[in-house]
Amino acid sequence: MKDVFNNKLIPGLIKFSNFKFVKAMQAAVTAGMGATILGSIFMVLNNPPFPADMTNGFIEAWRMWAAANGAWLNLGYQVTLEMVGLYTLIGMAVVVSEMNGVRPTNMIVTSTAAFLILTTELVDKNLAVGFLNARGMVTGMLVGYFVVEASCYLLNHGLKIKLPDSVPPFVAEPISSLLVNIVVIGAVVLVRLAVGGATGGQLLPQVINNLFAPLFMVSDSFLAAVIYAVVLRFLWFFGLHGGNIAGAVMTPIVSVALAENASAFAAGQPMPHIFTQMFVQTWVNMGVLPMVAAMMLVCRSQQNKAISKIALVPALFNIGEPLTFGLPVVMNFKILVPWLLCFGLNSGAAYLATSAGFIGRTFVNVPYTVPCFLKVFLSTMDYKAVILYVILFAVNVILFIPWLKRYDQELVEHEKSEA
Repeated sequence: MKDVFNNKLIPGLIKFSNFKFVKAMQAAVTAGMGATILGSIFMVLNNPPFPADMTNGFIEAWRMWAAANGAWLNLGYQVTLEMVGLYTLIGMAVVVSEMNGVRPTNMIVTSTAAFLILTTELVDKNLAVGFLNARGMVTGMLVGYFVVEASCYLLNHGLKIKLPDSVPPFVAEPISSLLVNIVVIGAVVLVRLAVGGATGGQLLPQVINNLFAPLFMVSDSFLAAVIYAVVLRFLWFFGLHGGNIAGAVMTPIVSVALAENASAFAAGQPMPHIFTQMFVQTWVNMGVLPMVAAMMLVCRSQQNKAISKIALVPALFNIGEPLTFGLPVVMNFKILVPWLLCFGLNSGAAYLATSAGFIGRTFVNVPYTVPCFLKVFLSTMDYKAVILYVILFAVNVILFIPWLKRYDQELVEHEKSEA
């Protein structure tokens, strides 16, 4: 099995994760993270997350305060979370510019202009901007990538206005790229006309979203949640960064799902998705801390006791590398079974509990390093999610103990013989 993975599967996965577009896409999705976190705060403040029949002094005071301050709270939400598609576009333009070694200023302006041409329309002589939010994220990534790539290609092949070296770079950049901008924007206008003509007037993001709709439906399922959790841990078992490789495919999908849940919550509508970016961060990745807890309970070897102490604080903040490479988890077949089982169990149980309505759906974007026992509440604003977390935590510890104990006993015997 090691030969198959090392010689066939792993090289292909590494090659895929190193594709220029894939690496740029991963960075672009995180570009709007700060805005989405701020937007989540505005959204929760403006929409107290309590059932209508739940009331007490604190809740009533919150509701009255939100009603009195709804205008600026809604404005904060609209210019942050409801513009995540635009921020993703800008992030992609910056990342691809840096990859090509060019200044990003003109690329951002050109990409934004191209994005607006492809995603907006005039209604009564007013610009209707309906795809600056999560519905425009995929389009933003594609436009930001290909506009910058095309511009850099034309610049590298001599399509630019040469200026004396004495001209300051911030002045020379937009002038030297003027011809390229004209060609690229002209091509974008042709794409807009071609898409509209071929689809009866639809905009590009509508076409793209329709094409990706089946993928979103398949990825938001119990089976997808379990398989993704197992695949992530299986890649880590071979020393590969599961989040970078498998996440290259899933991160854009679950990021869009989270943003759509937030928009639905703010609009007072049912949230459409279970498997979101915050679901991955809270439930799919929760097994590291229980494993450290199990080590601290049963391990007696000097090696494992030292590793558990080192790994505890990082694990509290959802960082698993000290455990993965220190235990080690990598290529350690003696703990492979619980390593895959626990992570798959957590993801599957949380999905079923959410689907059944026992816990709320994730809709608030919380920083990755917030401890999971707090993150499960903040991301769902549902205290029952904390109860489920505690239950799964205990189950994980119980499942890890016999395997860790047997592995640790081997290390104890080895340390005795070394002594």
